[in-house]
Amino acid sequence: MSVGLRQLYPSVIARLPLVLVFTTVLIGSLALLNRADAQARDTIRKHHLEDIERSLYFIRGLAGTYPPYDQPTWCGRLNDPANTAVRAQVEAALRAQNEQYANYTKPFPRDPAGDPHDYFYWKRSPAIFELYAILEADTNQERNSLGCAGAPPLYYDYGIASTTREDRVSFRP
Repeated sequence: MSVGLRQLYPSVIARLPLVLVFTTVLIGSLALLNRADAQARDTIRKHHLEDIERSLYFIRGLAGTYPPYDQPTWCGRLNDPANTAVRAQVEAALRAQNEQYANYTKPFPRDPAGDPHDYFYWKRSPAIFELYAILEADTNQERNSLGCAGAPPLYYDYGIASTTREDRVSFRP
């Protein structure tokens, strides 16, 4: 005498489609929330780079070159402990130029995800710089640090280049 599942658990079987729909909606909602969080962190990254960009234009107007002032070229991750001298020069410019950072309790811009997502700064010449960030939601890896001696080989998804933006960015001298 064989008894089927429908006979043993009729109410469970009847609710199974509803449970499957609910589970699918829940998983889909979690995926959308994760994507929204990643997009929010990407927006923070872009704003950080724009803040640093404005401060670099500001300091070049005063010093005639971008940090580090004693080197014609330089590249590296801004929050790397080995680069504290360059970061200090960039941070001083940021705090002098941007009212938000004039308050020393506001920390220097840091990638919301932390390492290895640190911001990359490349002083290509006394008059040209680039800033890079790794994005989470819109990845393309169009930029890299491969030509920078001593820097870890990383690929970046978003960048700002002074050669293409300087005339479009305003800053407070």
